[in-house]
Amino acid sequence: MKPIKILAALVLVVLLTLSVARPPAAAEDVFQVVLRVLRLVQSEFWREVSPEVLIRGAINGIMEALDDPHSVYMEPRAQEQFMRQVTGAFAGIGVSLEITPDGARLSQVFRHSPAARAGLRAGDVILFVETQDVRHLTLAQLSALIRGEVGTMVSLSFYRSSVSTLRTVSIRRETVVAPSAQWRMLEGNIGYIDIDFFGAALGEDMREAMTDLRGARGLVLDLRGNPGGMIRSMMDTVPHFVPAGPLAIMVARGGQRETVMSPGPGPGVPLVVLVDERTASAAEILAAAIMDRQSGVLVGTQTYGKGVAQGIYDLGQTIGALRLTVVGYLTPTGREIEGRGLEPNVTVAQRAPEVMPPLAELVATQNGFTLGQRHPEIVKLHRALTVLGFYEGAVSDHFTAGTRQAIMRFQQHFNLYRDGLATPELLEQVNLRLVRPPVWRDAQLEAALENLRGRLR
Repeated sequence: MKPIKILAALVLVVLLTLSVARPPAAAEDVFQVVLRVLRLVQSEFWREVSPEVLIRGAINGIMEALDDPHSVYMEPRAQEQFMRQVTGAFAGIGVSLEITPDGARLSQVFRHSPAARAGLRAGDVILFVETQDVRHLTLAQLSALIRGEVGTMVSLSFYRSSVSTLRTVSIRRETVVAPSAQWRMLEGNIGYIDIDFFGAALGEDMREAMTDLRGARGLVLDLRGNPGGMIRSMMDTVPHFVPAGPLAIMVARGGQRETVMSPGPGPGVPLVVLVDERTASAAEILAAAIMDRQSGVLVGTQTYGKGVAQGIYDLGQTIGALRLTVVGYLTPTGREIEGRGLEPNVTVAQRAPEVMPPLAELVATQNGFTLGQRHPEIVKLHRALTVLGFYEGAVSDHFTAGTRQAIMRFQQHFNLYRDGLATPELLEQVNLRLVRPPVWRDAQLEAALENLRGRLR
């Protein structure tokens, strides 16, 4: 058995013995017992164990004894990752990336970030970081290249629309905060706000969102997939969605209760809130207040069921931190959230994506074709190039000069080497353009908009 587990078991046994054999011990008494166990292990255990290992083991044992999935010990690296996740702050240039066959596409460029000031936009494609070709890197490898220490420089070579526009910029890394929300105006003057998490930037995000969406006849607040975050950031959103009055009932140690208030004024227009099984914690507290105070309608599926909040207690640079549940929350009408979640006013499950067939039958890519060759797969190649708009000749099994010219037009259009050869690599590129992504209809958003339109008539 590992030393950490032995120590945790010993600590737990000692605590249980104290609780059964005599009246509950004071914290000082328990501390003395734990200290004695630590000293015994250090002096008597047959192998040397570092004090840090023993301390971390003791902390883990204590946290496990709480039987609370939300209260955990975080080692330094886990603490750093958790704080970055909760606040959205990290050292970098301020972009979100996705891997594509053509390179690393910028799916988002954060407002007011170093990347935005350097002229990068969503949709730009990165080919090189410094001198390294990034087309065969994983997302984790690419992120590691772009992120770095605050104040250092990173060089990116990217293009917009066409490789012919390729240019290189040098960007100074800064501490950037990922946006917590995105918003846009939908058809019919319906404002849509998607809050990803309650991060450090949310207050500023909400001020910008409400300014941009001024004049909206109704609002959709999307809390799907929102795991929560910082309570103080949630409070930055409350005035926009909950009328003045009770927001939640806070339950502290010993059962003491205190009503948390919303300053209001609330939405002022019809509001629909989208929720699902991943809506949790602070997002559930906000959704519950909107539901109980009847300032909006919940649409979607039952939420996660986390109605407690944790405090973060730093234990030092080499030890880490505790995430400890310190308070619970009830809805304004006293309903329990923890372990139960919220049943929306209108239950709507998501539809499975509709799989779309390719534009034409895919071409076998094991072998290429040459000028003058006949092969059944050339029929498929002709049909594919016809559908894509590059071939106008007769569909046959014969690779003709017209086939070669169509391939060259295809290559030119997609910035490929223009040689007119039907190599396996070229056929893969053709197939890639034939494949259509699944069509995903957002049934929950459609239901939310239908609800709003019904109330706006």
